[in-house]
Amino acid sequence: MADPVKYDFQLVTECSFGASAKAVWDVTVDVKAYPQWWRCIHNVEILSGEERLQQQAIIEYTLKGFLPHKLRFRTFITECVPLSTIVMKVNGDLEGTGISTLEEQNGTTLAKFHWNVSLTHPVLRRLGRSRLGHKILVMNHGFAMQRAVTNMRRRVHAAAA
Repeated sequence: MADPVKYDFQLVTECSFGASAKAVWDVTVDVKAYPQWWRCIHNVEILSGEERLQQQAIIEYTLKGFLPHKLRFRTFITECVPLSTIVMKVNGDLEGTGISTLEEQNGTTLAKFHWNVSLTHPVLRRLGRSRLGHKILVMNHGFAMQRAVTNMRRRVHAAAA
């Protein structure tokens, strides 16, 4: 069933890793390590006590792309299927849902990250209402994800070696 909520941003990032789904998964669920390799993440706090991302985990993030404003948001992991799928709800400076999937074929893992979100921070919400502002915010997301994918590939490769 389609989500009846209209989100301001439908963001999709797809990338592949020359490694097993397990190697990619292990890096993905180690959220406490994100600030070490994903420079856009300034802070991660796991509020639910687990050391790694898992079902029912609650995690707070502070993230900054190339724009001067930091996004602060909390994710609630509603579904977590090891080596396959993570479904989350998010609230804070943005609200909505995210789904991350992994699919391994012949030693290569395809990762997809889907975000359907709206900004709640008044300044960013106002910026996002203009066509140019919306484009800049999408570019900011792309910048953050590009940096994540580049550094995640290095981390996955090192873990798989």
